[in-house]
Amino acid sequence: MPPKFKRHLDNSDIATSRNSERVNLLAGDSDDEEDFFLKGPNAKPSRLKEDDKIRRLQGEVSEVVDVMQDNIGKVVDRGDRLEDLQDKSENLSSNADLFRVRAKNLRSTMWWRNCKMKIIIAVVILVILAIIIIPIVIQYSKKQ
Repeated sequence: MPPKFKRHLDNSDIATSRNSERVNLLAGDSDDEEDFFLKGPNAKPSRLKEDDKIRRLQGEVSEVVDVMQDNIGKVVDRGDRLEDLQDKSENLSSNADLFRVRAKNLRSTMWWRNCKMKIIIAVVILVILAIIIIPIVIQYSKKQ
C-alpha cells in the first residue's frame, strides 16, 4: 500500500499542486457553503424586510448593540474617573507626607520656644527675688 503523503516534495510537485489549486479555486463549480462565506448571504433585501421574525431579530440585535455601546461608554468613563481618583489619592498622600514633616518641625520649634520662655521666666523670677532679698540681707547685716 503506497503512502498517502510524500515526506519530501519536489519542485514539480509544488508547481503541479499550485496549478491544480488555482484551477479548483477559479472554477465556477463551488458549492453553496463556499458561496455564502465568499459572497455573503444571497437573500434579497426586499424579502428580508417583509419577514417579521427577521425584523424583530434585527431590532433586538440593534437594541443589544446600543446597550453594549452604552456599557462600553460607561466603562471608559469609569476608567477615566478611576484614573482621576488615583491621581487625587497620590496627590493627597504626598501632601500628607509633607504635612507630617512640617508638623514635626513645627513641634520641635515650638518645644524649643517653650523651653526658652521657661528659662527667661525663671531668670526674671530669680532677678526679682535677688532684688528683694539682697537689700533685706544687706540691712540685716548692717544692724548686727
